[in-house]
Amino acid sequence: MKKTLGSLIIALALGFGLSHAANALTLSPPNAELSAKPGETTEVVAKLYNEGKETLTIEPGALSFNTANESGQPNFYDDKTGLDLQHWITLPASLALAPGETRSVVVTVAVPKSADPGGHYAAVFWGTSPPKIEGSGAGIEGQIAMLFLVNVEGNIKEDAHVIEFHPLQSVLTHLPVDFMVRFQNNGSVHEHPAGDIIIRNMFGRQAAILPFNIQPSIGNVLPKSIRRFDLSWAKNVADKSASEWTNEWNNFAFGYYSVELNATYGAGNTLVTAHTSFWAIPWMVSLVGLAALIIIILILRVLVINYNKSVIRKYTQGQRK
Repeated sequence: MKKTLGSLIIALALGFGLSHAANALTLSPPNAELSAKPGETTEVVAKLYNEGKETLTIEPGALSFNTANESGQPNFYDDKTGLDLQHWITLPASLALAPGETRSVVVTVAVPKSADPGGHYAAVFWGTSPPKIEGSGAGIEGQIAMLFLVNVEGNIKEDAHVIEFHPLQSVLTHLPVDFMVRFQNNGSVHEHPAGDIIIRNMFGRQAAILPFNIQPSIGNVLPKSIRRFDLSWAKNVADKSASEWTNEWNNFAFGYYSVELNATYGAGNTLVTAHTSFWAIPWMVSLVGLAALIIIILILRVLVINYNKSVIRKYTQGQRK
């Protein structure tokens, strides 16, 4: 029997419309990632804590989920085929939690021998009533959820790549510069691309390194889906109320910048790369700098002319003597 290999968090929007009962209930861990063979049974321990002052009667339930959009928000649905992870999970019918009580609950995942290799995804909900899908399925009212991500061993396909990488503005006057990465997973298991983004200035020198999706518990891409990642580079915190001059000065950047994304994913740490670029033209600071340079040149020119005149005058006076 295999235990959980770690925790995996997918960006959830479960905060909408939580009832008082759900707010009084806490759950640990919020997620479980499992690897199992067909026909294998796995147990996961969920710890529930009643923070409220009233006894809660909890009625757990399971639903399947997939990706709702490119932000990673899950879409919960009731699997009608009876064949996927939602139906492999065994839960207690109900349980009562006294005020201040902590209870460990065993969740059993029995993978059938006929299970397809690859990723299977479901969520176990805990609330005072069974989970009920409202609207799009992005959130379940009055519930807290524990996500289960099960990789069934076998002939698993890993195939992913970057389909889009560019700054949101190719020409800007000052930092921050915002980047958008779209990562497509064509495989049969979820992937976690991670690496860094290297920014170089017009002289080829490294200007910055941005970590890309390096937190192991977030930023996963489910099979047959695309996920968008947004990153930003700035030298200082941008102040929206500050003047253009102040922002250009505090977040100064000038010229052409090349940008390289390097990330790995999967069991074999497959490398994917992508390239883009942008221009920074801080026109206000540049104009002031140019004006200052012209003034300095004019002053130097006047000083040189006066100096030459002084030398000529002294030489002329010497010749007369």
